[in-house]
Amino acid sequence: MDVKFPEKDLGVIIEKIKTALGGRELGKMVSFDQDGNQMIVTISKFGTSTLTFTTKPSATGSHLTLEKEKIALAHRALKGEVTDKIVKVIQQAGGTVTA
Repeated sequence: MDVKFPEKDLGVIIEKIKTALGGRELGKMVSFDQDGNQMIVTISKFGTSTLTFTTKPSATGSHLTLEKEKIALAHRALKGEVTDKIVKVIQQAGGTVTA
């Protein structure tokens, strides 16, 4: 999964995503954090899954690439559904998602 944002600052991108997440039910089980040039998405409910995106600056902003994913056994059946919801939040925050 690749994500593009017009912003170059990963901290600003994460704040925009958190704002888009707002009071959604998804916000109770998904968190977005920064570790250096990586965005870590953690899903915590009946186990913990993590998605690690590496950020690279581009001419038009930032390009985030999914580098690692660790999916909890309990999450495997719901992976597609949760991924779709995360993609919608990223799009609401101004990002573009490609497979």
